[in-house]
Amino acid sequence: MNLSVWQIEDHNRKHQARFAFLATIGSMLFGGIVGVTIVLSFADPASTNLDLPRWAIVLSEALILPPLVFIILRRRLPLNATFRLQSVPFRTLRDALLIGLGITVMIDELYSLLELVFPLPDSIAQSMGFFTFNNGSEALLVILGVVVIGPLVEELVFRGFFQQQLEQVYRNAIVAVLLSSLLFTFLHFNPWWSLQIYILGLVLGYLAWRTGSIWPPIVIHATVNGLAVWFANLPENSFTWYTSRGHVSPVWLAAAAILTYIGFRSLLTYNSKPLPID
Repeated sequence: MNLSVWQIEDHNRKHQARFAFLATIGSMLFGGIVGVTIVLSFADPASTNLDLPRWAIVLSEALILPPLVFIILRRRLPLNATFRLQSVPFRTLRDALLIGLGITVMIDELYSLLELVFPLPDSIAQSMGFFTFNNGSEALLVILGVVVIGPLVEELVFRGFFQQQLEQVYRNAIVAVLLSSLLFTFLHFNPWWSLQIYILGLVLGYLAWRTGSIWPPIVIHATVNGLAVWFANLPENSFTWYTSRGHVSPVWLAAAAILTYIGFRSLLTYNSKPLPID
């Protein structure tokens, strides 16, 4: 039986979507499993040394990318285009930094509001202790894993590769951003932060599509993570300038909204036409 052109195109789209999903999931699982296995092979099960989960993060994030790069090269796809490595003007990165600063504060307040309804379990809160550090070597591990390697690798995988594949499959950036943000949220394995992560994913996905580049999302992602690490290492009594009655001060919320607005307005002015999907 002869297949129609529509049936062939539909089959090709399903094949490409399946390829993108399996390549992304496989690379994430490879990085996580191999990274943790390497760390545990040198670990004392009775140890409470937080350098172990810090090293696990660094290795797991770093090992996500090699299998995906291998798959892309095997398919003879261009790495620059497949990962959206196109350069952008400095002003676009500056605008991304402003958006990152503003988004961080607003997400922080959203976390405070959600915690009133869905409080973070003590076990989860205590497990986040690896974000804090007491000396230079610990700080280096945290910053390397959470602020540098994590944002770089995750943006290359989710917004550079996976979302762009979905854009080509569905010919609809909205669907691609929604789905890539959903997978991005799911693979963080933290239901108590799901809404915040999903909103961040939507912002990152939109800007990756609008600018045609992965660098603005990387700047925003690194800014959000970097400020989270900074907040985690401040003394508890040092937030009086920032908080008011257990929430972010309205002054800082207003400043964050203004920064976000300025950043988006400037960025969209210089990136008024998104790149077409090949």
